Formats: sequence, structure tokens, C-alpha cells
Amino acid sequence: MEKKRVNRLTVLSVILFVLVVVWFLVSVGNAGSAADKKRTDSVYNTVMNGAVLCYSIEGEYPPDIDYLIENYGLILDSDKYIVDYRYFGANIRPTVVVAEKTGV
Repeated sequence: MEKKRVNRLTVLSVILFVLVVVWFLVSVGNAGSAADKKRTDSVYNTVMNGAVLCYSIEGEYPPDIDYLIENYGLILDSDKYIVDYRYFGANIRPTVVVAEKTGV
């Protein structure tokens, strides 16, 4: 009887340990995803702030991302991020989509 109780306790301890390890690994993965999203959001905000700054100074939005790079000092890590900048007209706010390249 006592041996059966020790075995149950051992099995419960192992199960609890495995659950804690799984919880830890999931938490670490989620923290990495949140950090990636913050970096991507930061790149998006930087591009949009540059476009709005250009609009406020020149009276029109920049025609492309290269204009922001050349004239407003925008620095992008093109090895890490893909930036899709869609220009619709001088007085229409552009749409910007930023994605992190995978496998980098």
C-alpha cells in the first residue's frame, strides 16, 4: 500500500513538472511574439510619422518610401522588414503595411 502511494506521488510530481515546463515554454514563445509585434509596430509608426511630417512641411505626402529615406533620413532595415507603401495622391494619406521577414 505504501509503495503504491509513493508511485502515485512520483507520477503526479512528474506530470506537474511537465506541465510547468510546457507552461514556461509557451510563455517564452508568447513573449517573443509580443516583442516582434512591438518592433514591427515601431517601424510602421516611424514610416507613418515620416509621411505625416513630410505632409506638414511640403503640403503633400511622399510619393514613395525612398523619398522619406532620401529627404527625411528614414532608416529601414530592409534585411529584416518588408514595407509596403501605397501612395494614392498628394493629399491622400498613404497606406503602410510592415511585415517582418521570416528566417532572418
